[in-house]
Amino acid sequence: MEGNHRHIEEAHRKYKAGDPLGAIVLLTQILAQEEDNKEALWLRAEVFRNMGCLKDAETDIDQLLTATIDAEDVLLCKADLRLAQGDADAAVLYYNKVREANPFQGSAYIGLSTAYTATRRLDLALAVMDEALGRLPDFSEGYKERGRVKFLLHDQAGAMDDLKRALETSPDAMKALGGKFSNI
Repeated sequence: MEGNHRHIEEAHRKYKAGDPLGAIVLLTQILAQEEDNKEALWLRAEVFRNMGCLKDAETDIDQLLTATIDAEDVLLCKADLRLAQGDADAAVLYYNKVREANPFQGSAYIGLSTAYTATRRLDLALAVMDEALGRLPDFSEGYKERGRVKFLLHDQAGAMDDLKRALETSPDAMKALGGKFSNI
C-alpha cells in the first residue's frame, strides 16, 4: 500500500529525529492494517532493539522469520537478540544458520565467537575466527576479534599480532580499539 509506505518513511524520520515512541505508534498502526508488512516489522524491531525492548524486538523478528524463511539479516538479528538476552546457546544456532546461508558474512563469525566466549568455549571461538579469516583475509574486525580471543587465552603475542593486522587492513580500526589495547 502506497499510504503505508509514506507512513513507514514518516516513522523512520521520527525515529532518526529522536522520537522512537512516535515511530512505534506509526508502525503499530501500519501493522494493525497490514500485519505482514515486512518493512514495518523490520523497522519496529530495530526501534525496539535500540530502545532496549528486546522481547518486543524478538516478537517482530520471529514474525519476520516465519514470513521470510532463512533471510540472512533477520537470522542475524535473531542471533544478536538471543545473545543480548543471555541465551548464548540459541545464539550459536542462529549464527550458524547465517554462516551456512552465507559463509562470507563476517558479522556471523564475530557473533559466534562472542557467544562462544560468553560460555567460556574459547577454543571454539578461536577456531571460528580462524575459519573467518581463512575466508575473509582482509576482515579487520575479524583480526580484532581473534586478537581478543587470543588475549583471553593468555596469548599476548598472538593478540598483538592480530591487532597489528587489524590496523594494517583498516587504519581506522585504531579508533575502535579500547580497553587494554588503547595504548598501542
